[in-house]
Amino acid sequence: MQRMAGLLLAAALLVAGIHAAALRGLADAHYTSARLALGEWTAAGPPANAAPRADAIASALASMRQALAFEPSNPHFVEQAARLQELRVLGLQSRDPALRDGLRQSLARYREAAAMRPGSPYVWASIAMLKLRLNDMDFEFYGALERAGRLGPWEPQVQIAMIDIGMASWGWLARPGKEWVLGALERGLLREAPEIKRIAAVHGTLPQLCADVGGQSPRIAALCVRK
Repeated sequence: MQRMAGLLLAAALLVAGIHAAALRGLADAHYTSARLALGEWTAAGPPANAAPRADAIASALASMRQALAFEPSNPHFVEQAARLQELRVLGLQSRDPALRDGLRQSLARYREAAAMRPGSPYVWASIAMLKLRLNDMDFEFYGALERAGRLGPWEPQVQIAMIDIGMASWGWLARPGKEWVLGALERGLLREAPEIKRIAAVHGTLPQLCADVGGQSPRIAALCVRK
């Protein structure tokens, strides 16, 4: 009898394991589908700050909802859903109430992802960017910017995001935030100089940045004198 009970328990565990693996497989398939939909848009080389087509976003969001239905506590899925929500509304007019509502929903998702994976610099960089888009440069904004810089000092995408944030808000950025942005700029210029020059041209704040700190770093000084 005891041997039979052991066999039944082993069989139940095996079935549970197979079921869990199947759910993970389905979740991963939907997650991959969402990433592929956005990957096609990225590979096409869209203009700066452009959003992908509405149908691509709708398809990716549907896939992410399915993935989250299978694995609601997966931080990667939550983060991707936040990004999709952000992209969905970026094409709206700045005065459209749906823009701010959509950005707030995205921010709430990013906060969930940060709670699940607080060591991810990408999540914190995204939170800082969302706070800037919402014109809400409060304690949470500076905390997110600091964590992004501290956790991802050599992550190119994190550096670029921080530089974008800093150049977009340089005139209003408090000194601690400027120091984190300058650290990202110093490191980013080693490998991402063309993209940094593009960001600087978009925001038009490089002259002010150079006037403030250009002489403090040879790399930044070189950026300031380039035509």
